[in-house]
Amino acid sequence: MPRPLGFLLAVLVALAPISTAVAQPTGDAARKAWGFDKSDLAPHPGVRFGVLANGMRYAVMRSARPAGGFSARLRVDVGATAEGQREQGFVHLIEHLIFQESTSFPAGALPLMLAHQGMRRLADFNAFTSYDETVYRLDLAKSDARSRETALNVMREISGRLAFTRGAVAGVKKQVLEEIRARDAVQDRVAAAQNDFLLPGTPLARGPVAGSEASVRRASAAALRRLYELYYVPRRTVLVLVGDFDPAVVEAEIVPQFGDWQARDHDAAPAPPPAIAARRGIEARLFVHRAAPTSVTIASAESIGDASDRGVQRDAHFLERLGSGMLTRRLATLAARSDAPITSGEAAIYTHFSTARLASVDVAARNRDWRAALQAGARELRRASEEGFTQAELDAQLAASRAALARDAAPRTSAALADAIVDAAGRGIVFTEPADPAASAAYLARVRLADVNAAFKAAWASPARLIFVSHDRRIAGGEAAIAGTWHAAGKFDN
Repeated sequence: MPRPLGFLLAVLVALAPISTAVAQPTGDAARKAWGFDKSDLAPHPGVRFGVLANGMRYAVMRSARPAGGFSARLRVDVGATAEGQREQGFVHLIEHLIFQESTSFPAGALPLMLAHQGMRRLADFNAFTSYDETVYRLDLAKSDARSRETALNVMREISGRLAFTRGAVAGVKKQVLEEIRARDAVQDRVAAAQNDFLLPGTPLARGPVAGSEASVRRASAAALRRLYELYYVPRRTVLVLVGDFDPAVVEAEIVPQFGDWQARDHDAAPAPPPAIAARRGIEARLFVHRAAPTSVTIASAESIGDASDRGVQRDAHFLERLGSGMLTRRLATLAARSDAPITSGEAAIYTHFSTARLASVDVAARNRDWRAALQAGARELRRASEEGFTQAELDAQLAASRAALARDAAPRTSAALADAIVDAAGRGIVFTEPADPAASAAYLARVRLADVNAAFKAAWASPARLIFVSHDRRIAGGEAAIAGTWHAAGKFDN
């Protein structure tokens, strides 16, 4: 049988080329820990994927871009969705602690030490917290043994040795409160209201990752430590090291640093994706704020379902992305007209923070005319789903894919490679070797318009339509008027 298209599609999702890859066998324990045993895709042969006895996964890869450089990443499987109702922002506070002090590094010592080991800018050591993960990033200009030891020491401090002193907690609370005040509060409120509407009852509906000023102020050292001990555990952690070094040597250096890290009896077990409430018919939600942009989202939400990373799944998702890309082009063409009811538009089908599969169309209204914007979005979505796209549109979208492949074919830096491996781990997909240009071209040549149209229609097959309108004032008739406008634009409720 010919290979499924997904084997070639691997180049299109989170891949990184390496010209001198030497195949590294991945043992059974590592294959199971990384989920490779559930996939028909082969992991990148230039990466050493492994797992320690305590359950911590690691990936080591050689890259000489830049020569002598080194990038380290630590991903912890915990984000804002792990917080309780009164713990909003606590995971983000924990992320900031390493920049204050730890068991081995007193306040202010860490940046100076890293600078001696090749950190060129303060931004080369940073972190971020999302709804479903926390990631720490460190880039050094040197990859010698001493620099690697320093980097591993830092990541080990994060993993189990953060300090929850009164001074450290007070410092991170001050930093996060400043972040909250500097953020666009209206955009945060819009996003929170939209999550609450699209995915009610899920942790995403609780609010922004940073939390509120009130929740951050009430955070205590004991509460932060409790979350830390629940979630900063080996089986929830991935360490990625990419740089100008011998991978075998670096792999051997991981065990002395992390082998003694033991899971706690009361740590948090991985949780399955939350159940998504079944919906029928048309539902509308109006968000009002005097500084809110006028925009419309038309969406459909479904449970994630089979999340295994296999060739057929990658094929299906790629076809969906082609359809979404063509609808986005239609919306852009419409928005470019001076008399258009929208100023921009985008269509997408994606997994939303490990919680649900969303299909969405987002349009920004011209002159704050939400009704005309909704009518335009409804009309274009209905036309795309019912009538499909043309071969000329598909040809243009495939040309864009070829251009993206050409950009991705360029050698990547160690930092970009490390980020890509972490991203693959977070999404639960296999980090694979890119196909050569001929194989990529052959894959794209096999894409058929009928398959793209069918995949796009299937992604929007649910009869539910969730319509979210953000506006700067209340509207006559409220949410009933929004639903009525949808129906008037043409019944697209199957």
